[in-house]
Amino acid sequence: MPSLIPCISLAIAGGFALVAWKRRSEFAARPYFHWFIYLHLAAVGLHQFEEYGWPGGFRDAFVGLFPFAADTLVPSLPVLELFNSFGLMLIFGLLGWLGTRITWLGLGLLFVNFGNGFFHLVFSVVRQAYMPGAITGTLLYLPLALLATRHAVRHDGIGASRLLLAFAMGTAASFLPFIHVWLARGLVGN
Repeated sequence: MPSLIPCISLAIAGGFALVAWKRRSEFAARPYFHWFIYLHLAAVGLHQFEEYGWPGGFRDAFVGLFPFAADTLVPSLPVLELFNSFGLMLIFGLLGWLGTRITWLGLGLLFVNFGNGFFHLVFSVVRQAYMPGAITGTLLYLPLALLATRHAVRHDGIGASRLLLAFAMGTAASFLPFIHVWLARGLVGN
């Protein structure tokens, strides 16, 4: 029987989308707040549902990326589902909230998911195979990051150095799952 845990991410996405819709009149006064808190978290929930719910299959696809047996190095599917549904949503929510106050940090958070969406898109194109998460990564993560960046440059006065710092930080952080597997492999000696 398939797990219902990914439905939590879907419900969270729906909740944030509903809040964004109900508070849309605030967009003109505080658009950056909405990019981070509401729209971004709705996108994260939808993306996680695509990866682990429907159509799902991300864990197996991720394990298959490595040229060695990584199955024992990547957490089990239930652990990943729980971590994504609760842990990442909490982390992204807190960083998003902080990002509304420190613009370059918030952009860094969006660049984490920009890198994630870019990875899904490039993998799907190069391998000519669907990577679970490619649809939401391409249609939600990439445009949200670009629109928020455009807004930050135009309205928040973010300069080139902080924009580069945000991009570097976010891009580096998007590789953490890969680094985790490579480090775990070294620790267990596979």
